[in-house]
Amino acid sequence: AGPAPDPTWRAARVPGTVHTDLLADSVIPDPFDGTNESDLQWIGRRDWEYATTFGIPSFVFRHRHFELQFDGLDTYADVRLNGQPVLRADNMFRTWTVDVTKLVQQGRNRLDIVFHSPIPREDSTAAAFPYRLPAGNDPHGTRVFTRKAAYHYGWDWGPRFVTAGVWRPAFVRAWTGVVLRDLFVQQRTLDDTLATLTAHVTVQADTTMDGTLVVRGTHHAFPKVERSVHLVPGENHVAIDFSIPDPRRWWPNGLGPHPLYTVIADVRAGMARDTLGRRIGLRTLEVVNRPDSIGRSFYVKVNGVPVFMKGANYIPQDHFTPRVDSARYAALFRDVVGSHMNMLRVWGGGIYERDLFYDLADENGILVWQDFMFANGMYPVTPSFLANVRVEAEQQVKRLRNHPSLALWCGNNEIREGWENWGWQRAMGYSPADSAAVWAGYVKLFDELLPAVVDSLDPGVFYHESSPTIGWGHAASMDTDDSHYWGVWWGGQPFDTLRTLLPRFMSEFGFQAYPPLATIASFTGPGDREVGSTVMAAHQKNAMGDSTIRAYMARWFDPPQSFDRFVYLSQVLQAEGLKIAFEAQRRAMPRTMGTLYWQLDDTWPVVSWSGRDYYGRWKALQYYVRRAFAPLLVSPALEHDSVRVYVVSDRLTPVQGTLTVRTLTFDGRELYTTTSPVTLPADTSIVALSVPLAEALGRHATGGTAGAGGRDAAAEADSSDVVLVAELTTPADTTRDLLYFARPKHQRLPDPQITTQVQRDGDDLVITVAAKNLARDVHLWFEGVEGRMSDDFFDLLPGESRVVRFTPAAPLTTVPRLGVETLRGRSPQ
Repeated sequence: AGPAPDPTWRAARVPGTVHTDLLADSVIPDPFDGTNESDLQWIGRRDWEYATTFGIPSFVFRHRHFELQFDGLDTYADVRLNGQPVLRADNMFRTWTVDVTKLVQQGRNRLDIVFHSPIPREDSTAAAFPYRLPAGNDPHGTRVFTRKAAYHYGWDWGPRFVTAGVWRPAFVRAWTGVVLRDLFVQQRTLDDTLATLTAHVTVQADTTMDGTLVVRGTHHAFPKVERSVHLVPGENHVAIDFSIPDPRRWWPNGLGPHPLYTVIADVRAGMARDTLGRRIGLRTLEVVNRPDSIGRSFYVKVNGVPVFMKGANYIPQDHFTPRVDSARYAALFRDVVGSHMNMLRVWGGGIYERDLFYDLADENGILVWQDFMFANGMYPVTPSFLANVRVEAEQQVKRLRNHPSLALWCGNNEIREGWENWGWQRAMGYSPADSAAVWAGYVKLFDELLPAVVDSLDPGVFYHESSPTIGWGHAASMDTDDSHYWGVWWGGQPFDTLRTLLPRFMSEFGFQAYPPLATIASFTGPGDREVGSTVMAAHQKNAMGDSTIRAYMARWFDPPQSFDRFVYLSQVLQAEGLKIAFEAQRRAMPRTMGTLYWQLDDTWPVVSWSGRDYYGRWKALQYYVRRAFAPLLVSPALEHDSVRVYVVSDRLTPVQGTLTVRTLTFDGRELYTTTSPVTLPADTSIVALSVPLAEALGRHATGGTAGAGGRDAAAEADSSDVVLVAELTTPADTTRDLLYFARPKHQRLPDPQITTQVQRDGDDLVITVAAKNLARDVHLWFEGVEGRMSDDFFDLLPGESRVVRFTPAAPLTTVPRLGVETLRGRSPQ
């Protein structure tokens, strides 16, 4: 590809983007390195031409029809085949199919695509529009005029690279007589003995004919149903009822298996034949969103069981999405499952993900909250815009509706909140008439068009107009629908507010941390590695990001004395802060029935809210998530003048266990202990033990009190070297949690006196780490070696040891040097 009309042609890859093609041909440096982003903005302002030739084998020409299909063109594209215009595309999210029967030829065919930069088009369209429109993080304020991924224009965690290219597969389809256009398997009823379903089959015929339509499956219990059909030219819609005896239910991760059935439709008419298959899962799913004694509920019920949703907000895994291969998708879902998640929210500023994403969600029991791709702005709801979006929405709903993982559709991200709370109308200088017109467009799009598409094409699936319904600055946001709580971070409120501000469903909240040092090394030189350096600032997209991290860090820790220490403490800060929220929200069930933190992943190496960075490296947060999302959670909490120990279960059957609660000094002296049996009902949260704070602290406490969710200064000083240990032992496993009575900066942390041993076990390294005294947030790494620790950022009690397995990314010839860091500092090894 080359910049039109530059005659220099360069190699291109499809699917791909112009940026990655230029990078592969060494025309540009790595866009993610250093400050290269600012030097590469010219790419998004140019037009680009792609061209290729392709042959069609002569035997294919026995077919009567040829179609050229693009699964994704980014974005404004003029397509010519053999010199003739065939398509003008204007939506990144649509599939484009054109009849090219009269244009294809035996021998070589030439395909040309000119991608026009959206920037001048958006600027001119915006200038002609009767009023300005809010456009979120786009500094030009024009991205809302183009149906393109919003994050391409920059976000507070991502760069601005306005891409172009054939970003999803393109191919030629040849057919004669009949072709199957769609197969929708609609579940009508489901019980333990029988599932009744209807296969809605769309058959296109090129002439009037009689034929046979067969619906069958690959499972041994699947019946074969055959029907005679009379087809007329054009699309024919045929519904065939069938049933599956002894159905196996699909369950979310952690609650049961995720069996899938393959349904196949075969159509035969004379010599013509076509086949189309889809995978389905059998389950009932309801989003319960109705008025109750608190306000309005918001929770997911699967197979009749209310399920607490544990997960994260998902953004694209790369700014240049075509280079995310199947291995990266598989690794991401391994981490999601391994972190005990059961839901991901596909955020509305990114993309409708590729089929593989939803296939993996089906296979792993991960429910998907699916946003339509609208975020943080108001859109120009003209007749042509609405018509374009209608096709987009219809295509995406049809594509995704067979997936058992699909839990709900949401119209947009934060647009209602932005309109009501962010001062958009004042910032845009709207008159009352302007405001009425813009809001009327919102209603047409999000209250009329999108829910109508969902209802007509996937009836019964829940549609949520906007996430959240009410902004975090309003008390009602805790009582109604889902909440994006940003009082922590944006509001500067302390982490302790997360103990008591408990929404019905927390669909966004978070806190930033720096990525691991190995990731920082990927885009910096040694001289760049300090907070606020030019390069680090280029990879910190939130204007208040570093100052906010510093402010919160000062509340929790002594000032870091090095950049490496700052990175470590930022991760511990993020993890400890969100741990407060995870546990409080799980303790609060059934009032609160979901927690989706912002954010799971990154689009490039950056300082962000993610728990899992661009390279898939885990921050401290991801290890904390895995513990906080475990099916059984024991969670001690300081409430008023008592310690209350909660036990939370996601399991569908009761659990019998033994609860042991101890209070220890940091050097191992026991101040308090109690043991009691616990019967934990299914799918619930209970208080298993309540003990007065003074009793829990033993005679070590000499005064002071703590308010609800807070920390009195005297109480902190009197308990600065004490930890409470709550441990639940069941026949299957043991889970524990620790409660500290002071923040780390007020604790008298002793030298943990850590010792380590490292042994080989095949390709893995096995580390035994022990501490004589309390060791907080033990972080392990092997210098210069990539890999994954089985556990990290954990606390060791006095006299305790733990075995950690390290799996290197590549076989090791020698044992590398082990690094160890704790809240006390680095431990020499």
